[in-house]
Amino acid sequence: MVALGTLSVLVVVFHPQAEEVDEPEAPTVSETDLQTYIKVYSAMQDDHDLTIDNAIKPYNVSLDDFRQIERRIQGQPRLVERVRQALLEHAKERSVYAQSMGTPTPGHTPGAAKPPRHKKGKKKKGE
Repeated sequence: MVALGTLSVLVVVFHPQAEEVDEPEAPTVSETDLQTYIKVYSAMQDDHDLTIDNAIKPYNVSLDDFRQIERRIQGQPRLVERVRQALLEHAKERSVYAQSMGTPTPGHTPGAAKPPRHKKGKKKKGE
């Protein structure tokens, strides 16, 4: 009986009950930080040679601060989706713009034989 009592005490001591742990709130991201993040990645989307260091210069943000913003955004699925949608829209706009510029059509090549024209539906006189 003493052994059973000791065993019960040890189980209770070394097998604590599950505790409810409050999850810390995700750090907030200001609208300004979110827009800066989107603009930096949009610039890099436009110019694939642009480095992150050069992309953040116009916004007076250090690389460490930018990475902090990035981590806070990535911790919130709703913001990740907003960024994804914004970058997708930006890519579509650029694509439409590029398409509106038109693609050059090949000009007439001198010396190329023209295909014969067939006239359909016209009858010759006397038919």
